[in-house]
Amino acid sequence: MPIKSPRPTPHFPTIDILTWIFDERNTQLDRSKPLFVSVADPTRSISNDELRTLTKRIGHGLRELAGVKDGDVVLCASQNHLLYPAVLFGTICAGALFTGSNPSYTEYELLHQLRDSGARVVFATALTLPTVLACAHKLSIPDESIFLLDGPRGVIRGIEALLQYEGRDWSRLSTFRKVSSTTVVLTYSSGTTGLSKGCELTHWNLVSHGVSSISSLEPSCGEKRNPHKNHAEPVYLAFLPFFHAYGMTLSLINNSRMGHLTYVVEKFAFPTILQAIQNYRINHLVMAPPVAVLLAKSPIVKDYDLSSVTSIMCGAAPLGTEIALAAENAVDPGGRRNFKLCQAWGMSEITAVISNFDYGDWDEETGRLSVGQLGAGIEAMIVDDDENEVAIGESGEVWLRAPFVFKGYWKNEKATREAVTADGWLRTGDVARVNDRGMFYIVDRKKVKGFQVAPAEIEATLLTNPDVADAAVIGVPRRDGGEEPRAYIVRSKPGVTASAIHAWVAQRLIAYKHLTGGIHFIDAIPKSASGKILRRVLRDRAAKADHVGTTIARL
Repeated sequence: MPIKSPRPTPHFPTIDILTWIFDERNTQLDRSKPLFVSVADPTRSISNDELRTLTKRIGHGLRELAGVKDGDVVLCASQNHLLYPAVLFGTICAGALFTGSNPSYTEYELLHQLRDSGARVVFATALTLPTVLACAHKLSIPDESIFLLDGPRGVIRGIEALLQYEGRDWSRLSTFRKVSSTTVVLTYSSGTTGLSKGCELTHWNLVSHGVSSISSLEPSCGEKRNPHKNHAEPVYLAFLPFFHAYGMTLSLINNSRMGHLTYVVEKFAFPTILQAIQNYRINHLVMAPPVAVLLAKSPIVKDYDLSSVTSIMCGAAPLGTEIALAAENAVDPGGRRNFKLCQAWGMSEITAVISNFDYGDWDEETGRLSVGQLGAGIEAMIVDDDENEVAIGESGEVWLRAPFVFKGYWKNEKATREAVTADGWLRTGDVARVNDRGMFYIVDRKKVKGFQVAPAEIEATLLTNPDVADAAVIGVPRRDGGEEPRAYIVRSKPGVTASAIHAWVAQRLIAYKHLTGGIHFIDAIPKSASGKILRRVLRDRAAKADHVGTTIARL
């Protein structure tokens, strides 16, 4: 039998995403107060009402000046920026599809997304402009179709050229056929094999996901659970990339809908994050494991006042117990405030969040390893390799059904058929188990095969070593046809040796979890913008190293 979410299924309104954000007005919400504020220059801010006006002006400008038509694709190659939400919503207002790209992309990577999406108009910044221009010229995208968020440069116009137009309203949709079939966003999934693929998200996906996630992540959930506790007005710090599913849905869509004050980190730097928390009394953080590792291990954390933080949700990749507890202690030394970090689980193919803990809730029994319970409106099955359901407590691949399962992969019917069954189940590729209370634990990726223990378990163990700043584990081939674990490690100080790491692991893990595939020291672990370890990159590196006989410290 499918596993049902323990949360009540809310009403999912049949409306377009812009109407849901801007027109379903909460009378208690002051839409004139700052909504998004620049961390770099806090005198620059945008209110919800101003965002609505910018949305309509950009939408009109894209139609009139850039010639955008219904169904065209607009790509935003930008780091987080104060105007990013206006570009997202303005593109949708114009009747186009929005796709965001990683601002760190190389020319090769950006060319792939531009070609695959077929984008006709590109938003950029001074940081990304050289790469954008190189790609645009190869694809015959004219300079007139490029707009800069941070002002004009030479012949390239700034976004101001679009803002000169009077606002024009968006097309309001109110039938299920329209909202469920009209794609508005393409989020490119990093995947584990091959080039990234565009996930088509419709109005229905975005609205239903917003309703589901807000129903458990809002302070009102904590107020119902503990009405006697003071729940401060949420203040968010947005440093997760806006082009990624988590940053887009939680920071841009949900916070715009709810009117939550959100400080935008334009340039990621750990000291900048710590300073912003201290200066602006941030109380809500959404992060990926690399930031949690920094909280746990960086010596500079103690120099900042983080006492305002009341909530951290960590997702995008697994986090070990020791690091989670160490991050908690960094935010709340000695546990005086009883602060807890909670993990969540999500993926682009289901819009964003799959499972999480309710606001203000946690579960001590899970050792911080659980990613919580299924979100409202989601059902799941855990199946074995023969696609038979397994018993509670056993591991298997997770299949999901929900209103916010994506429409499919952009122009890739074959990949869509492989991902979604005929009766609507999404094959996640994630291996998990669930206990009798509905708490999910992510064990591994189905595609990451090789040994009987999840890489995340060894990684979590390695990260408890003070000599290890970061680590990633992959399976490498053995001569007998099997695989064995190899670690790629970033030293926290000079002079750390492989033999010391081997000895340290041997004291803590059973023999078949030892790093018999070797240890390789590197400067940085390759990760996606959302924090997922790019194991494919490490496998390619391992294959080349082994082919040329590069020495790697083995047992």
